[in-house]
Amino acid sequence: MLERWRYLLVGCFALWALACTEPLYHGLDEAQANAMVVELSRAGFGATKVPDPADATLWVVQVPRAERVEAWERLQQAGLPRPVQSGFGDFYPGAGLIPTSQEERVILQYATAQEVRTSLLKIDGVVDAHVHLVLPQKARVQLSNAPKAEPRASVLVRWRVLESEEPPLSEEEVRALVAGAVEELKPEAIEVVMTRATMAPVQEREAVFAAVGPLVVAPQSASMVKALIVGMALMIMALSAGLVVLVVRRRQQEGL
Repeated sequence: MLERWRYLLVGCFALWALACTEPLYHGLDEAQANAMVVELSRAGFGATKVPDPADATLWVVQVPRAERVEAWERLQQAGLPRPVQSGFGDFYPGAGLIPTSQEERVILQYATAQEVRTSLLKIDGVVDAHVHLVLPQKARVQLSNAPKAEPRASVLVRWRVLESEEPPLSEEEVRALVAGAVEELKPEAIEVVMTRATMAPVQEREAVFAAVGPLVVAPQSASMVKALIVGMALMIMALSAGLVVLVVRRRQQEGL
């Protein structure tokens, strides 16, 4: 009997804990989930990660229900979760149709831009980045006196303040990174725009509670706690009635 009660109480408390939190993002790898939990914890949110029920190799980041909207806004400001980046292997066909020279130029242009963006996003403090490349079509026959079209690029970097008020990298460093990744691209042909992300200041959150009898819980969990209390009361009544019936039957058998 005691074992049954213990399992019943554990199940009730597990349901209560699940009712107090709500998933924020599903299907995250461990690195993404850790980064999100760290960011939210630094901002004062009660974030945790749990295995994703749909895939044991992935994770779910969850927060208290009352903090869900603010937590989502905080992650958006921090550029989390990071977008899944595509590289050359995702664009170049491994077999089958052979792309034309025009198609190959477009693929090279887009894939290179994505590779550079991935490199920028790996820098601490860079929230988001976009790279636009213009690679001119190479003429099959180049006349000696004809002007040669030069490649050019534009880069938008969105950054956030970490330990200092300065951006995590300078415009010259961005130009050097992009120019080193694109053949014949000169640093002076790269336009760089640096914009600072506005992060909401970390604020102390005043806890708001609701009273359910002698218990004090979050307002969003009050209805669930009431349902659990009523359910436990009904179970106790049912068990008590069953015990009374059992005792009466046993006495009747002993009287016979």
